[in-house]
Amino acid sequence: MSLIECTDGEWQQAQDGAALCTGTLEVVAGSGPFGLPPLTYEEANAILGAVVLLFATVWGVKTLSRLITQTLR
Repeated sequence: MSLIECTDGEWQQAQDGAALCTGTLEVVAGSGPFGLPPLTYEEANAILGAVVLLFATVWGVKTLSRLITQTLR
């Protein structure tokens, strides 16, 4: 996502609702919000896989500890 700025002019609204700049448009930030670069599909998939693996690990440890606790009673 790129953020743009209207320099040497101001933003105006056209008849059809479009935003018009009476000056010069300049790109302020060429990356995502907070200055982070955008993720590729592969990177997003890797993060999603890691989150699912973490969730499954925590769920497995919790279930195993509950089973051991019930068995020892």
